[in-house]
Amino acid sequence: MAIILISGGTGLVGKALTNRLITEGHEVRILSRSPKSNEEIKSFYWNVEKNEIDEKAFDGVEHIVHLAGSGIADKRWTEVRKQDIIDSRVNSMKLITDVVKKKNIQLKSFVGASAIGIYGMSTSEKIYTENDTGTDDFLTQSCTQWENSYQQIQTLSAKNCIIRIGVVLSKDGGALKRLLPLFQLGLGSAVGSGKQYMSWIHIDDLVSVFHEALFNPNYNGIYNAVSTQETTNQSFSKQLAKSLSKPFFLPNVPAFALKLVFGEMANVLLEGSRVCSEKLINTGFQFQFPTLNEVLKDIISKK
Repeated sequence: MAIILISGGTGLVGKALTNRLITEGHEVRILSRSPKSNEEIKSFYWNVEKNEIDEKAFDGVEHIVHLAGSGIADKRWTEVRKQDIIDSRVNSMKLITDVVKKKNIQLKSFVGASAIGIYGMSTSEKIYTENDTGTDDFLTQSCTQWENSYQQIQTLSAKNCIIRIGVVLSKDGGALKRLLPLFQLGLGSAVGSGKQYMSWIHIDDLVSVFHEALFNPNYNGIYNAVSTQETTNQSFSKQLAKSLSKPFFLPNVPAFALKLVFGEMANVLLEGSRVCSEKLINTGFQFQFPTLNEVLKDIISKK
């Protein structure tokens, strides 16, 4: 049994990972602004804005997973919101690192979340690997600062991984949960040109990636957490409608309309990179849901 501390443990990925670890008999601790412990999970107070954290959360901790951060697509990107997206990731990591240093904790592993947004908001035929850099837009800048915030804690851990997460498909949250109500009404459509790539991953496979990064000694460094099967927004939308036995006839949502509503953030929907997970596969990872058809069949059957 291991003792694992998770920041962002109440989010979509954090909850799923916590459930997996608890099922295996590990002790999971999460950091929360409103801590509520139960028989299975120990919850400890922290407040990043006030630079406050309950240091008892770190007693005996062997592994840390950092998932905390404001949602990229939750609100329109004002300058204040952009800074919050960065600060919520970087400052929370600094708060954790300071305690690990203070208590002289030698971690067995550290796993930090990142996103394939580091490759930028652009659509092209280029296939991005972990060695590539993106364009100089906000997503690239924010993800780069996010990953750079891990440098100090990595010196305090025997093993380190950074997981660059693609579009997470789950019945409990994320993009698919937002799309399903429209598509179930037969009102689903693609957005913009529809040619932008969607590099996706099933929530269960993503949890397995984090699990391997925590405990498998063969995992070290940066990994793109995306399926091997690429798709475009048009193809994804069409297949989602088909899996629900719903029509797919509406014209694409025009780019100008999305930009009018969401501003710069609309580019998250209108652009998309082709991202490669070959490094993950070469490390020995096997996807439980390698195809979009399998993912949609699994998720829709659970609705």
